Amino acid sequence: MSEIVNLKGRESDQQRFERLVQPHFEALYRAASRLTKHSADAEDLVQEVCVKAFLKLADLEAIGHHQAWLLRVLYNVFIDGVRRDQRTPDAVSQPSDEFDLPGDPGLQPEVAVERMISLNALINAMNILNKEHCALLAMHDIDGYTISELASLSGLTESNIKSRLHRTRNKLGRLLKREFSGRPHLTLVGT
Repeated sequence: MSEIVNLKGRESDQQRFERLVQPHFEALYRAASRLTKHSADAEDLVQEVCVKAFLKLADLEAIGHHQAWLLRVLYNVFIDGVRRDQRTPDAVSQPSDEFDLPGDPGLQPEVAVERMISLNALINAMNILNKEHCALLAMHDIDGYTISELASLSGLTESNIKSRLHRTRNKLGRLLKREFSGRPHLTLVGT
């Protein structure tokens, strides 16, 4: 059994890991939730990132931006999993019902129904999109990452990020337009 602190008073690997990674758990989980759309999958993804970070503890200590490094690992692990699932012929993607739905008890029932329908349409459309591109879109438009941060996280060029975001937004818009074309009485949430 290893000691928490050795005789010289130095931090153990576990203590160093906790000091470096723990402040970033919330950001990691939030990004993982956006990517996976399911809390159990998000937890698994963060756990896998933590294992990789622990194994690369010396590398993590040597860099200055721990959160950026951890988020890049998270993104790469997620993309690797998506690609692995795409190669598996039996892999069936199931839409998640585990989204946090915005609730306002003061809303009129008609408005609440319209918002629910709009949110479901958005979720369904995003499930159709390329998962890598959808992840970038969510990280940029929802989590507020800049183009340069996304380029750093993904290893792509800034122009490639911009192009993917543009194509993904256009496709999302076409999917939503098709979804709502038969329902003129409904409006998109936030429009």
